[in-house]
Amino acid sequence: MKIIEKLKDGYIPYKVYEDVELQFKNFVKSVRVLPADFFHEPNEYFTLKAIYNPGEKKTFPNGGFEVYYGDGGCVYSYDLDQVIVHPYVLGIKTFGNKENTNEVKISKPKNTTPGKKGRKPLSVEEKAKREQEKALKHSKSNGKRGRPSKYTPEEKAKRLAKMEASKGGKRGRKKRI
Repeated sequence: MKIIEKLKDGYIPYKVYEDVELQFKNFVKSVRVLPADFFHEPNEYFTLKAIYNPGEKKTFPNGGFEVYYGDGGCVYSYDLDQVIVHPYVLGIKTFGNKENTNEVKISKPKNTTPGKKGRKPLSVEEKAKREQEKALKHSKSNGKRGRPSKYTPEEKAKRLAKMEASKGGKRGRKKRI
């Protein structure tokens, strides 16, 4: 028995069983089952609700299983090749443990999107343009943090001289720049 990964609609991966022995296909209603997604977590408790053959139910055109999770709370749907009878029901206790994983081979699908990852580098012209804009911003700020000043140093000096010449505002207070 092997577990392989297939792609649904070309991009959604899911696990299925392949080359399954007949003892694992002996399904009876409410028997404990093991979905392929939970093969390495054998203590999860799934029970069989119903089996549907191909064409028997509208929501299962290719056939499938409805499985209860836990004490009958949630119902999950699986394809016919995604569920087996739980090995604990058959008396196999060392199934799914780490030392016994050599009997299950997991093959991953090939990368379907070849190519480079990450952001492409900027062209030389674009990089020079951005550096120039950055230098222009830094020249306006006078090296101080916060919002850049809207006045150049010459305009600022002229405004300061004009305020020094005036007496001030009401009650003799100086005006702000």
